[in-house]
Amino acid sequence: MSRIKIILLAFTLALLFSGCVENSAVVEGNGDQIDGNPDQVDETFEEVDENTGIINENKTEIPENTINANSVEDYDIAAANNAFAFDMYSQLTQPEAGEYENILFSPHSICAAMAICYEGAEDTTKEQISNVFYFPIDKKVLREGFKDANGRINSGNDNYELKTANALWAQEGYPVKEEYIYNVKNYYDGKVTNLDFVGKPDDSIDAINEWVEDKTNNKIRDLVPENSIRSDTRIIITNAIYFNGKWRYVFDKELTEKGPFYPAEGEKISVDMMHIAENFAYGENPEAKIIELPYRGNDLSMYIVLPKKNDIGKFEAEFTLNNYTELKKGMGFTAEVETSIPKFKFETKTELSDSLIKMGAVDAFGPANFTGISDSPLKVSEVIHQTFIDVYEEGTEAAASTMVGVDECCASSDIKEFKADHPFMFFIEDRRTNCILFMGKVEYPEYENDT
Repeated sequence: MSRIKIILLAFTLALLFSGCVENSAVVEGNGDQIDGNPDQVDETFEEVDENTGIINENKTEIPENTINANSVEDYDIAAANNAFAFDMYSQLTQPEAGEYENILFSPHSICAAMAICYEGAEDTTKEQISNVFYFPIDKKVLREGFKDANGRINSGNDNYELKTANALWAQEGYPVKEEYIYNVKNYYDGKVTNLDFVGKPDDSIDAINEWVEDKTNNKIRDLVPENSIRSDTRIIITNAIYFNGKWRYVFDKELTEKGPFYPAEGEKISVDMMHIAENFAYGENPEAKIIELPYRGNDLSMYIVLPKKNDIGKFEAEFTLNNYTELKKGMGFTAEVETSIPKFKFETKTELSDSLIKMGAVDAFGPANFTGISDSPLKVSEVIHQTFIDVYEEGTEAAASTMVGVDECCASSDIKEFKADHPFMFFIEDRRTNCILFMGKVEYPEYENDT
C-alpha cells in the first residue's frame, strides 16, 4: 500500500500528512476548482474525556469554558490564540531549538491552518489538537469563530494592508469528503483546487508557491521546497497572512544613526538605531518595560517588551501570557517617551513537528484519525513555518483592545526613556480582535537595504 501525505502551509506553514490507502490511482484533470455542497452536514459532537489526550505541563492557563464553549459567544478565540502563542514561543526558545537567535512566527496563521486540519480530526487526534490549540470540542463553534475573526481581519482599511487567505489543494481523483470541502469553503473562505501531485509534482510545487508569493506580496518564496512533493502526496492545506502598515508616528530618517546593541551572547554590535520622542503608551515593572507603537488606523499596534537586565534567556523563560497581560494593564500615557529601537529585517523557516508533539499533538503524527477528511488513513509527517518581517522608520512589513490604565509610574509628566539596545520581545496585535498576529524576539537586529 502507498503512503499518503497532506501538506499544510501557513504564513507560511507547511504541514504534511502521510498514511495508507489501498488505491492511489490518479484521475486526470487540469486544476479545476472543487465545489462542496453536502446535502446534510453532521452537527453532532462528542465530549472529550478529561482523562485522555496528552497534556503539556507548561500549557498556558485560560478560562475553562474556552474549550468547552457551546456557542461562538462563549468561545474566546483571542484567548486561545494568545495562549498558543506563548506555548509555542516557549518551545521555540528551548535550548535544543538554538539559543541567541531571532524568532518570528504567526500564531494566528498556524492556528488558522490547524483549524482546517482540525475539521477532519476525530477521537484522540481531535482531543489532542484541541488541547494544544485550545480549540473548542464543538467544531461548529470553531468554524463560526474563525469566520467572524477572519471577516474582521480582512475587512479592509485604507491606512494599512492586512489580509489572510486559505487554500486546499487535492490530488486529482483523491476522495476528499464533500462535507469537509464544504466547511473549508464556507467557514474558512478556502479555495479548493485539484493538482496532479503524482504526475506533475514540479508544476504542483510551482502553483502552490506562486499562490503563497501572491498572498504575501512576494515576501515568502519557495515555501514548498524542490522535490518535497512525492508520489504519496494527496492534500496540501495552505494559509497565508500579510501585513504592511505605517507607524502612526513615523521615525525621522534623519535621526537614524549607528549605535551600539548588546546581544545576550558575544560582543556589542553596531546597528541602525531609530529615534523618536512622542506620547506613547508606556509601562514598566521591576523586570521590564513595555511600549505600544500604534500603526495608522489604530487597528493594529506593535508592543515591545524590553527586559531591564540584559538576560533575555532568563526573562523569557519566566514571562507568561499573564505577565504580558498585567504589564499591558499597567500602561499609561506620559508627556513624552524618548524611544530608541533598532531597524531589523529577517526571515525564518522552522520545522514545528517536534514542538507540536512535545506540546501534546502526539497522535496527529501517527497513529491518527483524520476520517473527517477522507476514509483513507492519514497522519502528519512534517510542519514547516516560514516568516518575514521588516521594521523600519516608516512602518512594518510582515508576511500578524489594548487595555490602557494609569499606574503610578506612568501618571506623571516625567519624560520616560525606552532604549532597546539589547534583546527584546515584540508582538503585533489586532486591537479589534485582541489576537496576537505575530510574535518574536530580536537577538541580532541586522538590517540590509533592498537593492
